[in-house]
Amino acid sequence: MTIKARKVGNSITLTVPKEIKVADGTEFTVEQRRDGAILYLPKHRNPFEGNWYQHDLKQKDITLDNEVLPNEWD
Repeated sequence: MTIKARKVGNSITLTVPKEIKVADGTEFTVEQRRDGAILYLPKHRNPFEGNWYQHDLKQKDITLDNEVLPNEWD
């Protein structure tokens, strides 16, 4: 598969073919290697930033063999 760089405004754009299946809005970091290769790496959420984990700890009541265990976080 070959793609061609093209000028859009003041930037040069590389398109991603549909077959690659990149979701709209996906963010990448980019670097250019010494040999001229351009490497796009998807950005991942840093697990040590923010307070997203506080929402994941809460659970609903758990049922085991028809016994309902209390939710200690409520």
